[in-house]
Order: sequence, then structure tokens, then C-alpha cells
Amino acid sequence: MSFSRAIFIFDGFALPYMRIILLKFIFLLLVPSALFAQQKKVAFTFDDLPAVHGETATMQYVTQKIISRLQNNRVPATGFVNEGKLYRGTRPDSVRVGLLEDWLRYGFPLGNHTYSHVYINQATIEQYKQEIIKGEQITRQLATRYGRELKYFRHPQLRTGPTEDYKHALDSFLDELKYVTAPVTMDNDEYIFANIYAKAKKAGNTSLMKMAAGEYIAYMDTVLTYYENLTLIFFERHIHHVLLLHANELNADYLDSLITLFRNKGYAFITLDEALTDPAYKLPEVVSTRGISWIHRWMLARGITPPPQPQPSRKVMNLNN
Repeated sequence: MSFSRAIFIFDGFALPYMRIILLKFIFLLLVPSALFAQQKKVAFTFDDLPAVHGETATMQYVTQKIISRLQNNRVPATGFVNEGKLYRGTRPDSVRVGLLEDWLRYGFPLGNHTYSHVYINQATIEQYKQEIIKGEQITRQLATRYGRELKYFRHPQLRTGPTEDYKHALDSFLDELKYVTAPVTMDNDEYIFANIYAKAKKAGNTSLMKMAAGEYIAYMDTVLTYYENLTLIFFERHIHHVLLLHANELNADYLDSLITLFRNKGYAFITLDEALTDPAYKLPEVVSTRGISWIHRWMLARGITPPPQPQPSRKVMNLNN
């Protein structure tokens, strides 16, 4: 999405802000090229480890291919674990636990993503606290064994609390446990493409797999441009971005293509630790019942309604039904 196209999608702004935005666009079009030569940086993060869906063999496939592609491309990343996926019945499965060790062994830190990927709107604060505690039992031991700190917590569905009181109580609990919230500035609907891809792969439909993957990379190009433009409008500079991805077969097979996309757009790959040194992450955020990016939260906290995030094509949405 070019800047000229982006002007016409900002109809969500109130009129006073629309004037400001248009002025900012004019500014961005006229500023020295040094702004656009500024180094762009992104931290890759993967949710739902050891894998979103599948039996142990699928989890092994996803883990090994993602780690291999990250290593080959020299891309740091952080993985967020749902410990409920480590169990077979009431006991942890040693092979699945070993997959978390693979992340740590090759230098990729892990974070807590709750035990069962809890839906916050259907859990009391006490239930949610137990999900956090239960979700760190194995991961914390492994992290300690590999000399790593279990530092980050990622909210499932990016939902941080349905009310201000709930969010405050949850934030306080995370502080007590010395967790740092892992924000996301580049959100997306990657899971829709991944669902189509996984079903096609299971059915042996290679043409549908190829189509879904092609649509996915094209969609992520649009998402990247959207958040980059939104950042330049709001901050008048590039920030250190945090990208949300999932541990699934689509990313296992096409992570090289996604990394190439970012590299061709001028991005360097950084750790989550480095990303959060950007002062942008100190901005106040709005309380939202929806799971939205932190750029959206910062804008809403300023009274600015951001434009809608790009959606998958109609063809993709029809295939996902």
C-alpha cells in the first residue's frame, strides 16, 4: 500500500485528526530521504509453542523447520509456550518437552503464553492467574537449566483485560511474578491462511497449499506496509517493531519467504529485548476488550481512531469458511 493510497483509508479519524494526518502525509512526502534510509528493525515472535495444532510428529516438524530457518537466516526470535500442549493425559510428553529444549539449546528464549491459551473474557482474574502459574511450571525449569530467564508474558489473543480493574489486577500480578508484557506492533490474521494450508496439506492438495502460501506472503506485504505507514504517521519515525507469528506448518514451510520480504523492505532483525528499548513502548495504552496491536492502543489512548487493519482477500475468507 503506497502513501497515496493510504491517504484514502484514514476515514476512521475524526475530522480534526484527519486534517492533522493529511498534513503529516504531506510532511512525510516532502521530508529528506534520510528518514526513509533510517534503519528499520523488527523482532520476530512465535506464539502457541510447541505448535498451534497437530500430534507430536507435526510439532516436531514445525519446531525443527522454524528453528532451522531462523538459524540459516540469522534471525533472533522468542517463542511463547502453551504448556497444556506438552501433556498426554496427565503427564508431560518427553518428546514435546524436548521441543522446547530445542528452542533454548539453539539460543531462542521462551515466554509464558498461559497453560491453555485462556480466553480472558471467560475467565475470572483468579482463574487467569492460575493459568499463568500453571503455564510456567515446565518452561521455567527448562529456562533455568539453559541459563535463560523466563522474562516475557504474551496475552492470548492479545487481550489484556476486559475492564480497567481487571487489567490493573492482571498487570499487578505479572509485576509480582517479574514478567514483562510482550507487546505486538505488527498484528495480522496469519492464522486464517495457516488453517487453510494445514487442511490442504492433510488432504494432499498441493495446488491449494501453494495458493494459500502465495496469498499469505502477499497479505503480509500489505500488513507490513500498513503498520509501517501507521508508525510514520503517529511517530514521524520508524520504531522497533514486534511481529506476531504462530508456530504452524505454514510458517515452517514459508518462513524463508517471509524473512526475505522483510529483508527486501530494509528491515534488520533484532531480539525482543532490543525492540523494547524503543521509547515508544513507554507510551500509555488504552484498555480494550479487543485484541489489537499496541500501535492501535497508543493511538486510541490519544483519542485517535486508527484505520482498520488489512483483511485477507475474499477468496481466502471464503476458503476458510
